[in-house]
Amino acid sequence: MNIALVTFYRLSEAAGVSTFVSCLQQSLQERGHYTLVIEPGDSDWIGPTPGASRPARYAIHLRRLRTQKGAILKAFVAFHLYLPLSLYSLWSFLRRNNIEVVHLHFPMPAALYLGVLRVVSPWRLVATFHGSDIYALGRRSRPYRALLRMMLSLVDVVTTVSADVLQSVRHAYPRLRVPSHVILNGNPLAPRNGRPNSLDGFDSPFVLAVGSLILRKGYDVLIRAIRITRDAGQDVKLVIIGSGPEREALIELSRTLGVDDLVRFAGEVRHDDIGSYYSAASFFVHSAREEAQGLVLLEAMSRGKAVVATRVNGIPELVRHEETGLLVDSDNPGSLAAAMIRVCKDPALCFLWGERGRVLVERDHSWSGLTDQYLNAYERVLDRRDRGAAEATIRPRFLTAKRRQVRRRNA
Repeated sequence: MNIALVTFYRLSEAAGVSTFVSCLQQSLQERGHYTLVIEPGDSDWIGPTPGASRPARYAIHLRRLRTQKGAILKAFVAFHLYLPLSLYSLWSFLRRNNIEVVHLHFPMPAALYLGVLRVVSPWRLVATFHGSDIYALGRRSRPYRALLRMMLSLVDVVTTVSADVLQSVRHAYPRLRVPSHVILNGNPLAPRNGRPNSLDGFDSPFVLAVGSLILRKGYDVLIRAIRITRDAGQDVKLVIIGSGPEREALIELSRTLGVDDLVRFAGEVRHDDIGSYYSAASFFVHSAREEAQGLVLLEAMSRGKAVVATRVNGIPELVRHEETGLLVDSDNPGSLAAAMIRVCKDPALCFLWGERGRVLVERDHSWSGLTDQYLNAYERVLDRRDRGAAEATIRPRFLTAKRRQVRRRNA
């Protein structure tokens, strides 16, 4: 099978969708399927991604219909001016590579281009929602929502990474007639033991948090919770892995609250090396305000770590309260601090929850099982195409025979 994975994020970015697409490509290739990735680029012609660490990765600049305020007219003109070129580049590229299935991750803005091409192309289109692509829909403009509705009508199947995301899709588009179902995230962390070589003098025990430093991850709440734990006489050392626009504000917040000696911003860590940080941590904490499910939760649980997380979106589908960790309300530093103090004071319970989480991930979230489910989805949409082609071939013959019968009767 020839498959194209299309993503809104560059694979070099430290984002959950990037990790997901990278792992899915590798898994599909290991199964013997020709799988390429199309990611954002700077050129209007599709070509190999510069400096890509793996083969079969290509980039193209797909313009948005409108961008930031102050550049709307320029973006509008550029979009329509370059639209034919982008469409032709994509169409000819997919045709040259004999692509059978295009799998779109984080639908907009690529859905606009692929939806148009879907009408004139033999390949099938699969769209996967990862969370923020649908959770943020209410903050989008009415034309954006209408455009996405139109594009989804051209998709052959919709999948989501959690039941909560699927519910959000169906709530946003209750008249959607496209087949849709859940394929749970898989654990992207390869089995590996060991400890980090250096944490700049930050010794164990420490609590670990991993993710982009953006507002919806709630790191400001987490840092305030660290202050509360200190006031309660429990110093909790925290290591945060990740980068993002909120970094400087979070560093300043930790200084203002007087916990900069407890909070260490480790920056970006290569995914191949991050497993040692999970192994060294006492437990994992996730303070997100919004989260479909979170690959980092799967990674932490796969390393046998108890989890303290917020009770939002799809997280309760994975983190089971009082079984694999603790769930607290979002935007509540007091509840988060109390949960962390409880786990810190009961190492035996922490270990038990971590082992239960590890078993759950191995049983329900293996990458092999996830790949099987996507391959089944691809095969089903291709089977519908084959049946449609067969019906189109049979129908003219049937009509011709029927016409002959009518002519005989008339004669």
